Amino acid sequence: MTTLGFVIAIGLPLAVLVGVVFWPTQVPPDRTVEEIRRRVEAETERNRVRRRS
Repeated sequence: MTTLGFVIAIGLPLAVLVGVVFWPTQVPPDRTVEEIRRRVEAETERNRVRRRS
């Protein structure tokens, strides 16, 4: 019975810790490569327009 207690007391928190560390996080939509590229291109285009004026 003592062994089961140790397994629960140590194993369960360790399993939760491993799950939290290695669980994949979702990338927010505004942090994808395509969204960043779109913002950079839009900013570049705005700068071109400003230079022409």
